[in-house]
Amino acid sequence: NVDQVLMEFKEYATEIDDELVCKAVRCIGRCAVKLDLAAERCVAVLIELIQTKVNYVVQEAIIVIRDIFRKYPNRYESVIGTLCENLDTLDDSEAKASMIWVVGEYADRIDNAAELLEGFLETFAEEQPPVQLQLLTSIVKCFLKRPAVAQDIVKRVLALVTQNTDNPDLRDRGYMYWRLLSTDPEGAKAIVLAAKPTIEDDTNTVEATLLADLISNLGNLSSVYHKRPSQFVDRKKAPAAAPDEYDEAEEPEAAEAAAEQAPIPEAPPAPPAAMMDMLSMDDTPAAKPQPKPPGDLLDDLLSMDAPPAPAPASAVRGGLLDIMDGGGDLLGGGR
Repeated sequence: NVDQVLMEFKEYATEIDDELVCKAVRCIGRCAVKLDLAAERCVAVLIELIQTKVNYVVQEAIIVIRDIFRKYPNRYESVIGTLCENLDTLDDSEAKASMIWVVGEYADRIDNAAELLEGFLETFAEEQPPVQLQLLTSIVKCFLKRPAVAQDIVKRVLALVTQNTDNPDLRDRGYMYWRLLSTDPEGAKAIVLAAKPTIEDDTNTVEATLLADLISNLGNLSSVYHKRPSQFVDRKKAPAAAPDEYDEAEEPEAAEAAAEQAPIPEAPPAPPAAMMDMLSMDDTPAAKPQPKPPGDLLDDLLSMDAPPAPAPASAVRGGLLDIMDGGGDLLGGGR
């Protein structure tokens, strides 16, 4: 069903969302790298997308076609002409580096390869480091394959990278190429034009059972971490401490903390002396008065006119009881 999948990706590549479009184009290139039998149909779909002249679609298609060339070298060179027609529309650094790689890799089959590379050299100082590095390598490749047409341009780029740049990687690579070309051109050709290993799809490197689990958890973090949920999610609950052990372990410390935080009680204020006397009146039993002899009754009656001497506060109640008892004696004496 690769045809149905490609038609679905092609439909996505015509959407308005540029991020979705770029992902769809990359998926088409991934299908070409992974499925050898479907590579030609994938390239045909990519050519149709390039002919739409939509800028971000063209640039993403050039990036994935570079990977297809690396996977199937010397197989789809017929599309290079279509790619070269869109050089002026490239503004993404990765797309520029990919197109420069294609021109340098197939410089012996592109008649105006040196002119195309020289066009990129006009804006060399404003380009990003990946573009500058790829342009340097592609110009050296073009010189090794066609020295007659690329002699001037290679001198120009070597002077730029060794004298007018602050990037140490770019400068060191320029010195390396310069020494190789000046001392041992054949050695330079063996190094720069050496056969590159073909790229491989890394999808099949995932274990089959793990891949099945990742697909079943596609909407979870498992698909992001490439791990099973059991490897990074712990669903076990922490065991609760036994009540007795917890109480025994915490009781001494809790008691000490409570004793330290508890406020020290203050002694209540002492009541006034008069209140103490009134309270003591109820507690101490009154002494029973002694009966007086009958002869003293007349003295008691005569002494009633005189003001009594003030009695102490503690004897107030006792005196009152005496008067009452005295009245009883008087009554008794009258009888």
